[in-house]
Amino acid sequence: MAADMKVMIGLEIHAYLGTKSKLFCSCPTEGTDPNTACCPICLGHPGSKPVLNRKAVDYGVKIGFMLNCGINKDFFFSRKTYFYPDMAMNYQITQYEVPLAQYGFVELAGGKKIKIRRAHLEWDPAALVHPDGMGKSSYCLIDYNRSDSPLIEIVTEPDIASPAEAREFLKTLENMLGYLGVLKQGTTLKVDCNVSILGGNRTEIKNVSGFAAAETALTYEIARQTKEVSSGNKIEQHTRAYNADTGTTIALRSKETESDYGYIFDPDLVKVSLSDTELSKIKSEMPELPDVKAKRYLREYNLAEYDAKVICGDFELSKIFDSVVAKGAKADIAAKLLTRELLAILNHDSLSLLEVKNNIKTEYLVELLKLIAEGKVSDKNSKASMINYISGGHLTPAEYLKKNNLLISQTVDLETIIAKVIAANEKAVIDYKGGNEKTFNFLAGLVMRETKGTASPQKVQDALKSRLSK
Repeated sequence: MAADMKVMIGLEIHAYLGTKSKLFCSCPTEGTDPNTACCPICLGHPGSKPVLNRKAVDYGVKIGFMLNCGINKDFFFSRKTYFYPDMAMNYQITQYEVPLAQYGFVELAGGKKIKIRRAHLEWDPAALVHPDGMGKSSYCLIDYNRSDSPLIEIVTEPDIASPAEAREFLKTLENMLGYLGVLKQGTTLKVDCNVSILGGNRTEIKNVSGFAAAETALTYEIARQTKEVSSGNKIEQHTRAYNADTGTTIALRSKETESDYGYIFDPDLVKVSLSDTELSKIKSEMPELPDVKAKRYLREYNLAEYDAKVICGDFELSKIFDSVVAKGAKADIAAKLLTRELLAILNHDSLSLLEVKNNIKTEYLVELLKLIAEGKVSDKNSKASMINYISGGHLTPAEYLKKNNLLISQTVDLETIIAKVIAANEKAVIDYKGGNEKTFNFLAGLVMRETKGTASPQKVQDALKSRLSK
């Protein structure tokens, strides 16, 4: 893609709200066997009357505040008409004319603000179940357990300039939603990606799961559109599907317009009015969000700005940090272990913190952090103990260090080890005495390796300098 190519990306993000019951009925949002968590409302039976879930409204308002949106105190629901097997009533209950929240923004790490057009509530259709799991069988089944599950849809303006920026935005949004604690556990963000190049028509990529997949889908689609335009073809506005196995998109249908959906006010639902008192109460219940928490870390713990932002940039990481500090660990040492060692290990093994968080017990991290604070373990060996622990080892970090004799010893014979290293590296010694300071670190590293990290790095440096000065 040419560096000066104009790319416009807008996202429509769907997230499941973590309510116990559905959006317009009392059925549970957690179902086991197919079609066991549904009722006449979920099934679209004539005469059934939906009743709005107040908790879903509260969650939606909190999301609106988080997105710096204005909240519409008076709003209503509409019927979005379309015909598809997963929609028993042939319409979806959603918001169109007046959404719950609108006109906000999300600020990225570099300061760019992605404008939010709207955030509204709607119910999810039923789930289509393909017997072969691939959609190639001659029929499919329908599970209505999912029907009427509460969704929040967040729509951005086309302010996003690249697939990488789209991924950054989604990661930032997911982290902010994590802090709110309003999403259904075990679910991921579903994204519809709208993209155009050179001011041409846009295509919409439907139902992309997660921010990594969104980046891949957008990268492919921009390359496809670029090739089409270079060949003299015009991009027609249409809808495409993303194939996660191949990382490609395929055409589905021509893109519908809003008028195609025939929106009408839902006569079975009354207008909702929120008072200033209600909005103030919801706002007072808002948790500490990432940017506010990062500033508090700087103020209370005197952390480096980088460490504070990295920790607060991952909701799960911030929970671990808060937990170990509350249990007595020193904040600066905890920040270093989490932002350097823990994240480096996860990145090396292509793991996310969500995948391993249940295996991490903060009390065991506190034990390790206290050993570090007391100068009883080297950085190298503390990392080795973390690698063993995170990879599923049965020993805690402290147990691993003790069993493998990796704690710093007060009785290690440094003089003998240093004499051995100096004798085996005469050229490096001559270079150091000739003014090459870099060779000192080389020699100190060799001594640390001989001690297997069981000597204090500071003691090694002091003893080595003393010996080389003779």
